[in-house]
Amino acid sequence: MISDSLKLYDKYGRSIPAGTVIFEEDDPGKEMYIIHEGKVRIVIRVRSIETTLAELGRGDFFGEMAVLEKSNRSATAIAATDLKVLVLDEDTFLTVIRSNPDVALAIMREMAERLRHTDERIETLLFRDATSKVVDIVCKLAEKWGKETPKGVAVETSVEDIAGRAGLEIHKAEPVVQGLVSRKFLKIEGDTFIIRDLESMGKILQYVELKEQLGDII
Repeated sequence: MISDSLKLYDKYGRSIPAGTVIFEEDDPGKEMYIIHEGKVRIVIRVRSIETTLAELGRGDFFGEMAVLEKSNRSATAIAATDLKVLVLDEDTFLTVIRSNPDVALAIMREMAERLRHTDERIETLLFRDATSKVVDIVCKLAEKWGKETPKGVAVETSVEDIAGRAGLEIHKAEPVVQGLVSRKFLKIEGDTFIIRDLESMGKILQYVELKEQLGDII
């Protein structure tokens, strides 16, 4: 992540309302962004399925690859909340990197983290059944963003978000979520999912995998 100590917001800052499409896939990439406040969703659409590639927060940056490669955007960026961002064109971005080795190192670390995240997403998408995909995404969101409460681990998400991250159509993800609710693994309160027992939720993946392996012999 790039530190706010760069103190560039007064000069390069911009406010963006929640729900705004910051840029779309295939748009020309002339600027990159650093999040000062708020959250951004990075998504791609394949046929009718919108898949969430990442959710970024304060200090994260996005849009840099198209600027560095002088190419079009490979995904769409949407303001998940009201945003304050730094907007840097190619010349400014390169000047910041060249003049501050710590920033260049932070970018390298962030890109390495994104590669690791991509590996995790591939692992999720390789699951053959909707149950494993949904459970895997819920567990990963809880581990990364979840907050401990007396009721369990709470994380802000939705069926639509879960479906997008899992690469599923909503009508395939929704029955899985409702099944988890009816079996008391999960509780939904507004825009918050509460995982009653994260360890038990994780065991569902083990059960499904074992069932697939033994299905032909039992």
